[in-house]
Amino acid sequence: MSHEWRRDASPATAVLLLDPPDHAPAGRASPRRRGRPAIMSREEVLEMIRRLASRPEGLFRVHDTHGHVYARARRQFGSWAAAVRAAGENYAQVVAAARRRSAASRRQATETRE
Repeated sequence: MSHEWRRDASPATAVLLLDPPDHAPAGRASPRRRGRPAIMSREEVLEMIRRLASRPEGLFRVHDTHGHVYARARRQFGSWAAAVRAAGENYAQVVAAARRRSAASRRQATETRE
């Protein structure tokens, strides 16, 4: 087995590249990735975002109601906005709708207190 060191964009990061082991399963060029397996694939996350967006309340407060989807989307796409865009939704419209709902619920809460 030969070894090769490669430096990525970050000067503090070095990666050891190993040749695939001789006992790798047929059709697989490299061994299984290290770490925990993904709970949901990228496609599953996108499909869940699409389903949530189609609800009457849309993606409003998804971070509260479906925190596992929100967290997984941020891990896999870098941000919630990137995940929503990748799902084919217009993020600007999603945010505008959320702001309208938030303002309406605050107004309703102050009216009931008075």
